[in-house]
Amino acid sequence: YIHDPSEYLVRLTEQCNYLDAVRRIDWSKKLSADCSILDIGCGGGWLTAYLSTFEQVSKIYALDSSKYFLSEMTPQVLPLMGGNAEKVELIEGLFSPLLFEDGSLDVIVASSVLHHADNLEKVLKELRRVLKKDGILYILNETPASGIRHLLSVSKAFAKIFRDIFFRKDKSMAASISSCGYLYDPILGDVSYPLWYWQEAISRVGFSRTEEMNTGLP
Repeated sequence: YIHDPSEYLVRLTEQCNYLDAVRRIDWSKKLSADCSILDIGCGGGWLTAYLSTFEQVSKIYALDSSKYFLSEMTPQVLPLMGGNAEKVELIEGLFSPLLFEDGSLDVIVASSVLHHADNLEKVLKELRRVLKKDGILYILNETPASGIRHLLSVSKAFAKIFRDIFFRKDKSMAASISSCGYLYDPILGDVSYPLWYWQEAISRVGFSRTEEMNTGLP
């Protein structure tokens, strides 16, 4: 589906409910006039396209590490979603460093992306740096594990690690575990951060959690 814009949108809006979840936010009231937005880890640009339709938005920086997503998918996804391409600037880059001046952005949106950070707190600190003092970070479409669920997944991972050590089973790309995170998919870079660590990291870098939403969506 990542090679066909139409199938990509079906995946995100019908098979998954990323767009439904984002629509639970009243963006017309949340966005200030003439605001600049960074869509970090934008993927195929569906959220960029959606937010570009709001008149308060003057500029959206769509940042992703995938040149393919930026050059092939996003230009096709934008018109399919009725987005305004004139507001969009595509940037190929990583989570850190972000090549923006301190306090230069009004809003940052991160949809189902921050769990790819190998150091969540470092990335959050960088996001805080480039936001204005009254700027807002929206962390969207993340499902942090409870403490118990995270502990169970880590325990299973330890069992597999001991098994591989015992049988001397080599893996060129292996999972890694720390007290606050579990890299469970080394290929995609998916890390399980427990809810308590999300909360700690967000507070430590200087953010104030003003609102939390459970959409009730599966």
